[in-house]
Amino acid sequence: MVEYFLKASMERNRIINIIYLKGNEITERSIKVFEISNGNVKAFCFLRNQSRIFKMENILSAAFKQNDVKMAK
Repeated sequence: MVEYFLKASMERNRIINIIYLKGNEITERSIKVFEISNGNVKAFCFLRNQSRIFKMENILSAAFKQNDVKMAK
């Protein structure tokens, strides 16, 4: 199901929320996916306010952001 939301973010230009595991830390992030390849997700992370690469295996859950306003293409 996570993969569905990642692809939807990329294809529909939508922001999604993810729960991400990094080491022993779990964080919630809002991201906009640019690219998915080789088990990595390149996305803009609104928490860090910059592009980041996330390991797909470390994304514990994903969902559409509540009150999402579609970003202009």
